[in-house]
Amino acid sequence: MSIFRVGRIRRHAAAGLCGAVLTASTLLASAATATETASPSPPGGGPATTGTVSPAEGVGVRAGQSVELGDRGRVELIGGRDIRVTADEAGAAPPRYSVASVDGTVSVRPTGESAADRPTAELRPTARTEDARGVLPMTYAAASAYSVKLSITNADVRSKSFYVWNRKTWTSYAVDNDTAGASATVKLPPGDYFSVALHNDWLEPSYLLTRTFSVGSAAKTVTFDQRAAKETAIRTDDTTVTRDASAVWISVPGGDLAGFAGSGADKVYVTPFSVSGVSLRLHEVLVKKGASASVPSPYRYDLTHSFTTTVPASPVVTVRASKLAKTVTKTSAPGTRTTASLQSVPSFGEWTGVFIGSAVPVTGSVTEYTTPGVTYSRLLSYGTGELSLNLPDRTLPAGTSAGESLGAAPLQPRRSERGGSQRNFGKIRVSELNAFGDAAGHAAIDGRATYSYKLTSSDGITYAQADGLDAYQSLTSSSLPSLERTYTLDQTVHRRVPYSRLSTEVHNEWTFRSDYAEGSELPLIDAQLSVPGLDDYGRAATGPVQVRASATTRNTDAATADTRITGLAYSTDDGATWTDLDVAVDGSATLDLPATASFVSLRVTAADDRGGSLDRVITRAFAGPAPHGDETAGATRISNVVVNGGKRVELTDAPLQEFKARFTATDPSGIASGDMYLYKGSYDTPDAVLYGTWPAACTEVSATTSTCEAHFAYIQPRWALGRNSFAGTWKLAAWAESADRTGHVDLHAAKSVSVVRDATLTVNAAPEPVAKGKTLTVTGKLARADWETRGGYHGYTGQKVKLQFRKKGTSTYTTVKTITTDSSGALRTTVKASTDGYWRYTFAGTSTTAPATASGDYVDVR
Repeated sequence: MSIFRVGRIRRHAAAGLCGAVLTASTLLASAATATETASPSPPGGGPATTGTVSPAEGVGVRAGQSVELGDRGRVELIGGRDIRVTADEAGAAPPRYSVASVDGTVSVRPTGESAADRPTAELRPTARTEDARGVLPMTYAAASAYSVKLSITNADVRSKSFYVWNRKTWTSYAVDNDTAGASATVKLPPGDYFSVALHNDWLEPSYLLTRTFSVGSAAKTVTFDQRAAKETAIRTDDTTVTRDASAVWISVPGGDLAGFAGSGADKVYVTPFSVSGVSLRLHEVLVKKGASASVPSPYRYDLTHSFTTTVPASPVVTVRASKLAKTVTKTSAPGTRTTASLQSVPSFGEWTGVFIGSAVPVTGSVTEYTTPGVTYSRLLSYGTGELSLNLPDRTLPAGTSAGESLGAAPLQPRRSERGGSQRNFGKIRVSELNAFGDAAGHAAIDGRATYSYKLTSSDGITYAQADGLDAYQSLTSSSLPSLERTYTLDQTVHRRVPYSRLSTEVHNEWTFRSDYAEGSELPLIDAQLSVPGLDDYGRAATGPVQVRASATTRNTDAATADTRITGLAYSTDDGATWTDLDVAVDGSATLDLPATASFVSLRVTAADDRGGSLDRVITRAFAGPAPHGDETAGATRISNVVVNGGKRVELTDAPLQEFKARFTATDPSGIASGDMYLYKGSYDTPDAVLYGTWPAACTEVSATTSTCEAHFAYIQPRWALGRNSFAGTWKLAAWAESADRTGHVDLHAAKSVSVVRDATLTVNAAPEPVAKGKTLTVTGKLARADWETRGGYHGYTGQKVKLQFRKKGTSTYTTVKTITTDSSGALRTTVKASTDGYWRYTFAGTSTTAPATASGDYVDVR
């Protein structure tokens, strides 16, 4: 992950101008009141543009002197007494400026832009000669700025970023960070500065180095010595935890930020400093040692700390678990065992732009410990991360607080927190993206879903229509009539994804009345469904199942609006047939679920007293008690499934491992999409899963046939798996859909795949050379990759290994004997030396470990 710096605009001025002419003497008279908010020197070097005039000499300033303000306009000194700001381009409106006077200097700068976007200029007197009237006209020249080289020393720097602020104004300066190596340059006028240098690389320690320095009247070099940095961390008295993720950044007065994310358990180092108002922010997530995405930690520490003004020589903080806030969060799976990540970012009244997190149990609970009194924004992401629940900000006091439930079925549409579809005068902007919120009301978007919309009026005119939009696209209508009339908005959201078997399709049909309105949200009806008693996989048992429904209308007064549920129905055959339910006054109904049901779809209808209605269908809203087998609908078929080129998948303990899988899909109408994933154990409740890094790519071979390929990349077994016991036989689940959407195939075990631990084998025959007939001692070691907390390779005990010999000048090895590895994986045996040749050990492999063969060790026999 990475930290995003956001510059804040600081206005040093008392008045905003737009194409105005100001009298300099008037502004100068206000110097005393402007001193508190303006800077006497050019604020920020690169940040802003400044024109200045001295009150003692301003009366005699030569007319026509000006300074350009980048590409936005110019400031002119008119007749030695007035300031005029104008646009640079003919016909363009002059930009707005802020003007102030401090210590006899008038400052003019553009407003509304980031400081780093503007170059610097300053007018200073360079000559004085009295004219015939005894007036001293002045000429002006650009103020000096000097090149400052920033360089990290005593470090291996592969990526870096530098930040610089003026220590009086806290205005930031743009640094040229694009050059390779450990250095960068910045142009700075004379002044005092605070600077930050960041560098890190994946799976290596991160460094946040600071310096204060001054610029006088010459160029200079400022060095950041990495040896001065000290480890920083937040630790607890719980000795079973380890750091899983961290973010460290610097905050300066005014809200500017500089920082980066440390990765995993890797250490983070900072330079101790003492600068008034500057803070070092720490955010860390700690989990149980040995936890992984497939075996998540049962508890999670979400901790923050700030060192303000002074970062001590040992910037490590230890907190007691008993003093933290504590709560229990329950998480449900979207119909199948998957991975989940709970992410958070603390609020300090500034935006860091970074969420960090850890894997959490997806069918169970996680105990959370957080820093009391800190507000956290949070997300819960499933599977490959495209499905994310947006959780409310949370601030907990010390002690135990009530928990919450996340991800419970049915996954269903939610109104966006920022509002949904809107009418703006003659057009409607359709935006109904949160189709997969949970039963508790947390909104969610799935990036793999596709959206279709159609907006029509009651007289049959279509004003907007689109198919195949992604989860983040909205749709704007053509011009609408100004008079009020009834419209229908039809939406279908479709998805088949490896991490969810529920809510495969959601269809909404809204009717509503609308007229010519400015920026008003459409009065669409929202319905909320809940099904108490589902298990952590969203499954219901045989027998009575209660469905609860409620509805509200947007953009209406809830106290006076009459919005009610008008119908509930269910289907156990994906909507081919429906059974109506008797709806009670409170909107609830009970269905008698048969033991043969694998999935239950729900249909809810609602209406209000303003002419609005809703008809919503959630296909596979929750699962039933019956096992879910392979599916084949229509003529869609899958064949020629190949994983890793037909070879076993051998994983070391290292990161960045990869392999590919593919299959052929056919249908008379062609193939719309397909995908696959690997799982260990049972299909319904797998022990572990491996997803493709991206959705599978289906390439058309002919009008009826496509080849779908998935790329399993960036695999790091210690993080993704975390258990050696997961080595062995895995299965590939695969599915494909027809282009006309009438057919699909879903195979739960399309292929068996051997996913094993990589092995190494060594050999050494001694002595070398050896006399003919003498004894050779042949040693070696068999080791295999460790996917658990230790990492590396460790001896494989009790395994049969063959000792083989190849005579010099031949190409074939012959087995001499078979021996067994000892308790550390070591091998040792003796043989009689007879002729020159090569000795090696070879291991055939097991169901969990790859075969291995040592390179031959040549022995000269004399």
